[in-house]
Amino acid sequence: MGTTLLENYSKKEACPVTGLLNMMQFMRHASLHLQDPMTRPLTFIYFDIENFKSFNQRYSFQQGNRFLRYVADLLRETFPGDLLSRFNDDHFVVATPIEQPDRQVQFIHDHVRIYDTHLPLELKAGIYRPDADVTDVARIVDRAKIACNTIKNTYDLVWAVFDPSMEEELNFRSYIVRNFSKAIMGGHIMVYYQPEIRTMTREICGFEALARWHDPVYGVISPGVFVPVLEDAHLSPQLDLCIIDQVCASIVQIQRDIPDWSLLRVSVNLSRADFRLMDMVQAVEDVRLRHGVARKMLNIEVTEGVQGDDETFLQGEIARFRALGYEVWMDDFGSGYSSLNNIKDYVFDVLKIDMNFLRSFETNPKSAIVIRSIVNMAKELGMHTLAEGVETEAQFEFLREIGCEKVQGYLFSPPIPYAEAIAYCHGPTARVKVEPFRLGSYYARVGAINVLSNTPLERRGSPEIGDSLALAILEDCDGSFKYLYQNHMFRLFMKSIELDDGSVDTPHYERRLEQNRRMIARMIEEADRTEREVYTDFVTRNSFNSVRLRLIARDADDTRAVFLMATVNISRFSAEAGSTQEAMNQIIELYDRVDLLDLNRRRLTQVYCSVTEPSYLNKFDPFEELLDRYGKAMVLPAELPLYQRFYSTAHLQSLLLHADAESTILLHKRLPDGTRVLRLHHLIPFHMENRDYIISCIQQVDENVISASLASLAAPELP
Repeated sequence: MGTTLLENYSKKEACPVTGLLNMMQFMRHASLHLQDPMTRPLTFIYFDIENFKSFNQRYSFQQGNRFLRYVADLLRETFPGDLLSRFNDDHFVVATPIEQPDRQVQFIHDHVRIYDTHLPLELKAGIYRPDADVTDVARIVDRAKIACNTIKNTYDLVWAVFDPSMEEELNFRSYIVRNFSKAIMGGHIMVYYQPEIRTMTREICGFEALARWHDPVYGVISPGVFVPVLEDAHLSPQLDLCIIDQVCASIVQIQRDIPDWSLLRVSVNLSRADFRLMDMVQAVEDVRLRHGVARKMLNIEVTEGVQGDDETFLQGEIARFRALGYEVWMDDFGSGYSSLNNIKDYVFDVLKIDMNFLRSFETNPKSAIVIRSIVNMAKELGMHTLAEGVETEAQFEFLREIGCEKVQGYLFSPPIPYAEAIAYCHGPTARVKVEPFRLGSYYARVGAINVLSNTPLERRGSPEIGDSLALAILEDCDGSFKYLYQNHMFRLFMKSIELDDGSVDTPHYERRLEQNRRMIARMIEEADRTEREVYTDFVTRNSFNSVRLRLIARDADDTRAVFLMATVNISRFSAEAGSTQEAMNQIIELYDRVDLLDLNRRRLTQVYCSVTEPSYLNKFDPFEELLDRYGKAMVLPAELPLYQRFYSTAHLQSLLLHADAESTILLHKRLPDGTRVLRLHHLIPFHMENRDYIISCIQQVDENVISASLASLAAPELP
C-alpha cells in the first residue's frame, strides 16, 4: 500500500488495548517523518466512531475493547506499514503516503457498520494532506479532526477533506486556548445564574452557575464553543474551579451585604474531563475552605458523559463528594450518551433531564411519554428530578403534574448576571418568592413521593378495585391547609363532587366545601397525632370512595407539615341504578350520620357518618352500649337524660307499636372548642322479614331559624 513508515516499536509506545501507537508516540514518529526531506508527503486521516459509547454501555467494556481491537486489525489490513494510532476512546489517526484514501476509508466504514446489526456503528473520517511547509503534527491532526467534525451530524457522508476555509475555526480554537488564562485574570469569564424553581410552590429554591465569556475581540463567546475547546486542551478543571471560586466569593458577599437574605444553594458544573486531570474533590474543598463557605451551599453537577473506562474510579470520586455532604447531580440526562447503566451503577441525588426532550414537547407526543418514564424511573431509584429548558406554561404544568420537583428555563429566567440574579428574588423588584433554606430537606422528603406510582402509600389488604388513584399533597401550616399538588385524577374527582373552581356558583357549594374541609382537617389532626395512615369513606354522585391520608414530613421548627392524600374508587354503581343512587346520595348528604338499629339482634350498623362523627364501622358491641357511649361524648351534659330516654330500648319499642310516639327531638352537640350546635335527631321505625328496625338520623339545624319559627307559632293570630 505504500512505503513502510514504521516496522517495529516497543510495547511502551503502544496502546495496551489495540497494540497501535499511542498518541504521544504517533506525534513523535510523524514529526520525524515530516522533518525528513527524503520521505514522501503524508496524508493524515482522523477517525471517529459514533455510537461507540452506547455500544460500550450496552455490551460492557470488555466487548468494547474487543471491538477496538477489531478496528485496529482493519487499519493494519488496510494501511499496512503506515503510522497507525489510537489517540483516545474511539478516535484513531492514520498517517499514510496514499494521496486519496477514499476507497480505504469506505472499506473500513462498511466493515465497522456491520459489526453489530442491533446497534449500528457509524464511522466518520477527516482527511488532511499538508503542504511540505506544514510540519506541526498537532496542528495537522487538529485540521483532520476539524474536517471530521464537520460531518458528525450528517448521515450521508463518510469522510470530509480539510479545506482552507476551515482554518478560521482552527484559529478561533487556538485563540480560545491562548487567551484563556488572560480571560480569567481580566475578569472576562464570569458567572451567570439561572434560577431553579420548585414546581409545587413556584418558589425559587436554588441557582445553577454557568460560565460566560465576554471577550474584548470576539464579544460573547458561547459556552457551547469554548467549553469543548477547553476540554480538548485539558483546561476544563481551571474553568470549573474559576466558576466555583466566583460562586463562593458571591455567597460570602451576599451574607455580608444582605443579612436578611434567604440563602439559596448554587449548583456548579464539573466537566467530564476534570476527574481524569485533577483530584477534583480536594480542589473544590480547597476553594470552599479558602472562602469559608459551607458545603451545603454547593451542589456538584456532573455531566452524564463523565462515565468512562474507569467506572470504579469515577464511582469512588462521586462517593467522596457525597460522603463529605455535597449533593451530586447527574446533568443533561439524555443529551447523547444516555445509558440506564449510568443511573444504575452510580449514586446521584438529582437527575437533570436534558432540555432537548422539551424542545419537541408540543409537536411530538412521544416526548411526554419519555419524560414521564424518566421521572418515574428516577423516583423509583430514589433520585429527585429537575427539568431544564422549560419555556411554556404547558410544559411547566405537565412537569408539575407528573411530579418533577424542580425546573429551570426561560419561562422563569434565562441565565443572568449576579446583580440581576439578586434583584430577581430579593428587594422591591423581586419576581418570585424565595424558599426558606431550612425547608430544603423538608421539601426533599415531599418530593420523594412518586405521584406516578399506583402505590404511593402502603396498601391495606388486597389491592383496591376501580379507578386510578386520585392523589393530592397538602401542607398544613399554622392550623390551615392548602394543596401543594393535585394530579389529574384528583382534579376530576373534585369536579365530580362540585368542589372545583368551576363549581363555585352551584347550589350549596359553600356547605359542601365546608364539609370537605372539616373532613380533611379532622383526618390531618388524627394522622398527625397518631403518625399513622388514616381512612374515611364517603359517597360521591355515582360511586363509593375511600380516602386515605398520611403524614409525610414535618419541618424542623414544627410550623408546617405535609400530608399525602389518596382517593380510591372502590365500587361503581351500574348505569341503571344511577338515578336511584343519586337520590340516596342527596338524602344522605343532609345528615351528619345515619345508623340502622336491629332491635332483634341488638346490632348497630353505620350507614353513613361525616368525618366529625365517631365511626362505628366494624363495631359489634350491643347498640345500647354504643348509643350510651355516643351520648356521653357528643351531647351536652344537661341534655343527656333527654337523649338517654329518647334512645332507650323501651322508647324504641314504643315507636314500633304506637304511630304517635315521639320520633324527633332537638339536642345540642358539644364541639371541641367549647361551642355548641343544635341538631335534630329523627327515628324511623319499620318492620321487614319478621325483624324490627329503626333508622336513626341526625341533622344539624340552624338554631336561629328554629327560634324564629317557634316565636311565630307562639305569636297571637292577627284579626
